[in-house]
Amino acid sequence: MKVYILADQEGVAGIFSRIEKYAHAVEYATMELVAICDSLLANGVNEIMINSIHSVEYHKFPKNVRIFHGQHAHDLLTEGLDGAYSMAFVVGMHPMAGGKEKGCWRHTILPHPITFHYSAVEAVWLNDHLVGETGLFAAFAGIHNVPVVLVTGDHWACIEAQELIPGIETVAVKEGRSYFSAISMTPQAAAEASASGALRAIKKAGLVKPLRMDGPATLKVRYQFAERAADALSAVPGATRIDERTVAVTYPSLAELRDNLGTLRAPELEVFARDAGFKHTTGLFTRLGAEPYQSKPTFPLS
Repeated sequence: MKVYILADQEGVAGIFSRIEKYAHAVEYATMELVAICDSLLANGVNEIMINSIHSVEYHKFPKNVRIFHGQHAHDLLTEGLDGAYSMAFVVGMHPMAGGKEKGCWRHTILPHPITFHYSAVEAVWLNDHLVGETGLFAAFAGIHNVPVVLVTGDHWACIEAQELIPGIETVAVKEGRSYFSAISMTPQAAAEASASGALRAIKKAGLVKPLRMDGPATLKVRYQFAERAADALSAVPGATRIDERTVAVTYPSLAELRDNLGTLRAPELEVFARDAGFKHTTGLFTRLGAEPYQSKPTFPLS
């Protein structure tokens, strides 16, 4: 049995805001992931791939684990995932932008500005469904008929997963009380709870269905700043402006949308774009132009 894990960190126990400068984030995230991997490998799983959005302590993982790290090219969320995987997990997930107002560090791909950081996203819709990183990942995993059977992280991120994927196993290791605060388990307790959740999740093989979205796929993004919407129009061929801060684009398939999501968090230098295989600057989540803009953020959502 092969398991694919998308590993984030803002939803890990004991991590609360960028004000703390990710204090202990690598250590605590590694604790949760290693506990999950040990539990899986002791109970019938023979191979694990971790797509780690943030750094982890690679040397602490069992030898049967492979880790994708470095700069993603086209596929930000499901790099290396294919139909050979039995199931997928999301570990350490935060709530989505535009979702539950109490979610700690709620954002979707690009974070909310603490000051005037221009590239933040206010909300994202996939085929008119409000989604976060869990929703996008589950949809992209569905391209390969791989179900997402476990989400761990913030309580509000777990609720999102339950509303999106019937029967999914969730483990809330903390509960956001505001954008910058949460009530959390200790890292040790979170690691144990996540490992137990992983065991419950693998028993759901065949019970939780892949999230399938066939046919044309439309991605709509509302930004915090009007200037960012203007940038997105120049970055994405075929994009249209819905209103001052909202841009949308439709692709013939979800796979094509995935490949044009935009994964580079800095201006795309010509040599990098060529090396990564981009024919043009791409993606509604690609930062362009000078920053920060001096527009006033619209936080909290009205």
